[in-house]
Amino acid sequence: MQIIFSCENTGYMWWQAEFLHDSYLQTAMEAQLTAVVSATGEPEIVFPCNALSVANYKNSVPNVSLPVLNKPGGIAEWAALGGPPDETVLIVDPDSVFVRPVPDPGPVPAGQAWSEEHDYMNVDIPWNRTVIDRHCPAEFRRRVQPVGIYICINRSALAELAPRWLQKSMDIAADPVCLKALDGGWLSDMWGYCIAAAELGLYHHLSGFSQATGSNSLENPIIHYCFPLMKSRNDYWERETQKPVLWSKWTYQPWEDPPDFSDTTIEGQFLLARLRDFVQRMTKRGHSEYTDAATA
Repeated sequence: MQIIFSCENTGYMWWQAEFLHDSYLQTAMEAQLTAVVSATGEPEIVFPCNALSVANYKNSVPNVSLPVLNKPGGIAEWAALGGPPDETVLIVDPDSVFVRPVPDPGPVPAGQAWSEEHDYMNVDIPWNRTVIDRHCPAEFRRRVQPVGIYICINRSALAELAPRWLQKSMDIAADPVCLKALDGGWLSDMWGYCIAAAELGLYHHLSGFSQATGSNSLENPIIHYCFPLMKSRNDYWERETQKPVLWSKWTYQPWEDPPDFSDTTIEGQFLLARLRDFVQRMTKRGHSEYTDAATA
């Protein structure tokens, strides 16, 4: 199995990749981890795992700058390199921590994949329906599934899907109506994936790969720290929240020790305990390049 994630050549993405790589080693994943790194015009940062440098796609659509286009663009480049056609590919995000190994469900049958279901991708939500009606041919709309990261797919299927995923994402991002409906283009790449998969007849088995921060759960093998952790396990982050935030990837400065996490959610406790352990080991190594790269 191959595990890949899309990121940019920035210190912000680099420290997340370092943390992800460490959790990958700690859980002894029997797979190869590869960072698909979009160029930024800055000096190349050395990533801890295998890395593939790819183009930056965020300005692929006129008058719009959307970093989310880097995911389908970079993955399309990676998939075009070839490899064993029946190999399983697990697509993750850089802001992930492995709790335990993710089993390889392969060989993945042709026309099938595994993914998580996301409520905000529900096809009956008005702004989502706008995107589907404008960019998915009528004969394929019944196949559209509300799926997205994390995705487990056959390599040959990904090679066929990825160019269409990129083009669909760009078409949606270039559509002013969809750009407005999706609040500036957020989710363009996810809807590009869903519609491309529907057009190719790719069916996704729904599976729980992860729990997001704030879920108070360790049921699944990956923690996705996409949301800030709250000081109290009884609170949940919302965009306009005024409740005290304990820790967030958006404000974290590597390699600071995390704050006391005894009152936060159980996945938050695991996450920050793992981060504390990682920071202590980095400090013992005394490598200044960790801080230098992360703040670049």
